[in-house]
Amino acid sequence: MLTIQTWGGWGDVLREISLLPVRHLPRVQVRHLRAEPGELHAASGVPSSESVRQLVDRCPALAWGGEGGVTRVQKALARVARHGIERFHPGLFDPKFAWCAEDAVPLETDKKHIVVQTHLHGLPSKIWSLDNWRTVLDAIRALLPAACIHVLDPSGGKLAFDGVLHNQLTFLQAIRLVEQCDFLLSVDSWSKYVAAWKGIPQLVIIPDQTSDYPQLTATAVWRYSFRGLHTDTVKLVGLVPEGDRKARYAYGEMSTIRPEDVLTAFKIAGEKSQLSARPL
Repeated sequence: MLTIQTWGGWGDVLREISLLPVRHLPRVQVRHLRAEPGELHAASGVPSSESVRQLVDRCPALAWGGEGGVTRVQKALARVARHGIERFHPGLFDPKFAWCAEDAVPLETDKKHIVVQTHLHGLPSKIWSLDNWRTVLDAIRALLPAACIHVLDPSGGKLAFDGVLHNQLTFLQAIRLVEQCDFLLSVDSWSKYVAAWKGIPQLVIIPDQTSDYPQLTATAVWRYSFRGLHTDTVKLVGLVPEGDRKARYAYGEMSTIRPEDVLTAFKIAGEKSQLSARPL
């Protein structure tokens, strides 16, 4: 049985699961390594092992292996499998979760659905002002008046406007919402992996995060956080890849990024993904 080691935040968990075509492999086991106090930023959203188990239980190809580390042999086997598969399939794989009734997020089928994950709380380097988000959301609503715009954020009520607002979802429902949308706008978070394995066009804002984690240089973020996302369905604001092994931040923290920078990129990505019948 192949064993996947997950750790860290939800993004790390989802990336590790979707780097392998688990539904095409013999039974795959997941063991979760719980972060020790002080290992992650105090504002990080770190899932409990029980939450990870609930997610694993939704995937028929995965088996929950409990909490704790894996052996060197297990880790080496998983690494070899990932590197071998990446040579032929550099993207992410849809784990094909078998969702339960309580995970459902009903959406109107005759409309385009845009999910905006705002990060009103969390890592300080990712927090943008409410005024900036209101400017962006109002502009998107004006550009796409027939679309449903979903603000994905536990504090999203602060950005309520005419449209659909989901701000009381469970994490599993949040994954379902992203899986069903037509376009994702996020601040470098777990949702980018879900959109990637579903082939959903997305725009990812990437601020300089070294003030929270000094090791998160632009090259490190590109090499590890965007592993499996090097596709033409992902547009970036704030990070400029320069070859496979180099990247640079185009801005500083979120406060240095302007709404017009995001909106310009959104229009380009929206036209490319045919969000609207007319040019944006």
